[in-house]
Amino acid sequence: MTTAVERARVRALRIAVRYRRTPVGRLVQRTIDGFVAIEPFDRAMTLAAQAFVSVVPVMIVMAAFRPTQPGFASFMADSMGLSDATRDAVADSVSTDATVGSSVSLLGLVVALITATSYSRALERMYAKVWQVKRPGLHAAWRWLAIILALILAVVLLELTRQATEGTPLPELWDFGLRLVVWTVVWTYVPWALLRAEIPLRALAFTGGVTAVLLSVLSVVGIIYLPIVLETGAEQFGVLGLVFAYIGWMFALSFALVLATVAGRACAEDEGRLGRLVRGRRNDDATAPRTLTE
Repeated sequence: MTTAVERARVRALRIAVRYRRTPVGRLVQRTIDGFVAIEPFDRAMTLAAQAFVSVVPVMIVMAAFRPTQPGFASFMADSMGLSDATRDAVADSVSTDATVGSSVSLLGLVVALITATSYSRALERMYAKVWQVKRPGLHAAWRWLAIILALILAVVLLELTRQATEGTPLPELWDFGLRLVVWTVVWTYVPWALLRAEIPLRALAFTGGVTAVLLSVLSVVGIIYLPIVLETGAEQFGVLGLVFAYIGWMFALSFALVLATVAGRACAEDEGRLGRLVRGRRNDDATAPRTLTE
């Protein structure tokens, strides 16, 4: 019995070695190595936490400037299809009435935007780590603010397009396609701006496309998943349950972002046709093919 197990193990190792020498095997191995090196769970949790404490408050402050319009809570409830009970819980947790609006000044919005750049810095650290390039200095700090504004603009644009396609045939298909386009543009621009164009735009566009696909698929899953966990959290733990549900969902989105970036780098390093297609003719240190060591 022991001999049979040992022969099976040796045979499996030989198959694995032969597989690693194939183009697909080398691509998978590079992706796994890059994924382990980036510490994906810690990196995704950092991005999720920074997004929650940075981007969401900015959107709340912006909603406070429109006390006569549906606020941030109503916007979130409508976009996720929440029930009336959960909508009330969300509305109670985020107050955007006239009192709040009158207490928020333009200076407060500016301070909130500046504070939100911590998310941009977290993204910058992640991209620099994956692509193995130096981070820009403080002279590029304006890019951090530009990233936050681009992300907020993308969220608003997606909501407006969702409302515009409600009466069209197959609105879900239109919504999915528009998400692919918007997120591809955004997640191509974000690393390009943060890394000061040190990576070929063609490679970043490929990575942005992979990111857009993963985020768009997750958005479809979220239509079913989010109302369930938010309603359950609100019923059991109130506002605290909503907070945990939001952070958990942001972790899933951040994990997809990290995975897409690592996969894009692995494809750009390919020494064959895939690598030339992804990175184009430019072949710098960040996208140079690396021979896999045995």
